[in-house]
Parts: sequence; C-alpha cells; structure tokens
Amino acid sequence: MKSIAEIADVVELKTWAKGQPFTISALKEELEAAFSDEDVSKAEAIAQNVMDEFQTRQILLDGAYPFFCDGYKVQLDHAEPARTTYLFCLALSLLPAAEIENDQRSVQFETIVMDAAKQFFGGSALRIGAPWRSAEIPDYGTLLDKVIELIPNLGPKLRTTAPGGGDAGWDVLIVKTFRDNLYPRLIALGNCATGRRDWKRKGMEVQPTLFWSYFNHAHLSVFLTFFAVPFAMDEDARLRKLSDSTLTMDRFRICEYAPTATDDVAEWLQGKRDSALDVALV
Repeated sequence: MKSIAEIADVVELKTWAKGQPFTISALKEELEAAFSDEDVSKAEAIAQNVMDEFQTRQILLDGAYPFFCDGYKVQLDHAEPARTTYLFCLALSLLPAAEIENDQRSVQFETIVMDAAKQFFGGSALRIGAPWRSAEIPDYGTLLDKVIELIPNLGPKLRTTAPGGGDAGWDVLIVKTFRDNLYPRLIALGNCATGRRDWKRKGMEVQPTLFWSYFNHAHLSVFLTFFAVPFAMDEDARLRKLSDSTLTMDRFRICEYAPTATDDVAEWLQGKRDSALDVALV
C-alpha cells in the first residue's frame, strides 16, 4: 500500500487533471473500491490523513502550493497551475517513465533546480549537464569557458570535448563570489535525479574531481554539493544522501525557491492530463 504522502500526491495530480475539487467522501469511496476486503475499514481514516497532509503542505509552501484544502476537500488554487514547479514535479514523480521525455528529465527539471539553487545560495548559476548544447554553447569548450568566467583562477581549460559526448557527471554549477572576484569563493555542484526507482544510486556516482580535472588549476574555494529530486524525500531518503558537505533538495525545497515553471513545461503538462487520470491511487 502507498504511504499517506504518496496517496496525497496522486490525489493532487488527479485534482488538476479533472479540473474539479476532490472531496474526502469521494476519496474514501475510491479507496474502498481499490482496497482489499481486509483494508476497506481503513479507508475513512486514510482519507482524513490525506486531507491533513494537504493542509500541512499548504502551510509549508504557502503561495508556492497550487492547491487549497479546507479539511474536507482539496481544489486548485492557482490561475495557471500548469506553470507551477509543484505540478511539474508531481508529474515527473508519478507519470509512467515512457510518458516523460529526456527534455523534461534533463533540461527542464535541471533548469528549475538551477533557479532554485541560485535563489538559495545566491551568486551565479550555470547548467553543465547533458544535453548542454545550445545557440550560446555550440561546443563543450565554450561551456568550460563559461565555467572559467565564473571561477577565473581555474583557467585555462585542459580539454574541449565532453566525455563520451555527455558531461562530467554533474548538472548544475553555482558560484557565489565577492566584489573583488578573488578566491576563496562559495562553489556548489548539483546533481539531479528524476527516476523514482533509481535515484538512490545517483548523487555522487562521479566524484567532483573528474570535473575539476578539466582545468589547469584548483578552484581554491569553499566547496559543497547538492542533490535534487522532484518527489518528497522522507527521513530515510534524506539520510541516504546526508553528509557534511551535501545538501538535499526535494519537491518542497525546490518549489520554495523556484515556484514558477516555464511555458515549455506548461505545454508539456497540458498534454498529460489523460495520463494523469490513469495513475493508480493505491
């Protein structure tokens, strides 16, 4: 059986997809229909706990939460819910893997994480994960040049091609410096994972030393890493990635600092309403 938080996620996604409120009585009925005979008696208590979960979330996220719950029903409370990071993260967490293209997993999610990390840490931000090619960054050498612009004492670069055409195992770079633009700075490298089943092996599968080896000199700065996922991390999940120099960012932390998604995200979400309705409640 899914946890209260997981059931709450599904109800939120379905509430958006249907475009109408989801009442506690309707939830109780759907739970009873989905439960085995031995679990039917739990439906009412679980439905109330799910409503309580919604109220906890709206207190935690305030204006970044696109729903409202009065304890008896949950409903949309945002003029453009498809342009919210919260709904995008829900979709990444719940839709079947085949429904989520690489652009959503990489460029769109990593860009949102980059924005959230920039708001949290301050400073400048650069997305360094594959696919990195764009009009501004035609080749990997150009990307590394942009890293050197943020951390001048690194240069010059020692390579101009990406390993295997991909990246160095990291997705986001944050650099916060002083007006003198001298070391030491605050530097953070971030890694993102969207797969609900394989995220546990993400985060430090490649040590940062590989990325720093692409430059002639050391960064000479205070260095941190962070790990971002689109779902809510429970205590076990946080402990798996806990270290003295690693910060975790789950859906709630990301939405707190980057609540608004792009038009591209909204367009993708609008095409996933039917798939959202098919997500199993339990």
